[in-house]
Amino acid sequence: MKPRIISLVASVTLIAGLAVPPAAFASDSSDVTKALAGSSAQELPAKAANLVTKASATDKEDVAVAVVKAAVGLNPAAAVAVVSAVVRGNPSAAPVAAVTAAKLQHKQIGLVAKAAVAAAPSEAGKIVAALIKEFPKDYSVIAIAGAEGAPLAGREILSSVADNVPALQPAIQGAIAMFAADDSNIPVLAIMSQINLNNQAPATAVPVSLTPTMITVGGTPGGSSSLAGPTFLPPFTPVTTVNNFGTGQTVSQSVGGRNYATP
Repeated sequence: MKPRIISLVASVTLIAGLAVPPAAFASDSSDVTKALAGSSAQELPAKAANLVTKASATDKEDVAVAVVKAAVGLNPAAAVAVVSAVVRGNPSAAPVAAVTAAKLQHKQIGLVAKAAVAAAPSEAGKIVAALIKEFPKDYSVIAIAGAEGAPLAGREILSSVADNVPALQPAIQGAIAMFAADDSNIPVLAIMSQINLNNQAPATAVPVSLTPTMITVGGTPGGSSSLAGPTFLPPFTPVTTVNNFGTGQTVSQSVGGRNYATP
């Protein structure tokens, strides 16, 4: 009996020794791949999140990176679902999880940003900041997607954009100042769209600035009702005539074209 007991204990010890501690996942994602291999598309996000949850606080971010890499490698189409599950169970790992997934699936960066922020609204600013630092050209997509994930985090999201894209600080700070300090429902989409429009406008165009008359809530800057559409400032000259030139014709015609004879 004693030899059998010793053999059993030795087997259990060996099996236990083969278990890979979470910290090792950070240096070798192949271990994570093995742990997740065979998971269905429905099972993969939950299993990935569980691996990160089991990691110690000091290893959690490294494990999150390895887990997202492995999971997306096994099923690229599950990138957004994996990020959402990992972040929901591990908010502190949200920025690195989102950045890792966006590196692997850049075409889905907007969906990744939205999923990460929606899963951890308290980390919205950090998530947006981390993504913009890694993908500075995509700041607008990241900010708007983040706001879609957490509409009440607009102020924090815009502040992160301003901090990481210095050229936009004056415009963003001016836009935020139009809202009450306790107003969290700041329209990120409208503000970013207007800033992008201003940056793309040709030098000869009529200057358009972000003013209270352009982004107005309920008709009064800083109000609390629904957002009104942007209003462009004068000068504006309405078109009263158009030139519909036919063969050999050089005169201006009234709006509506020629007056043809009645059949």
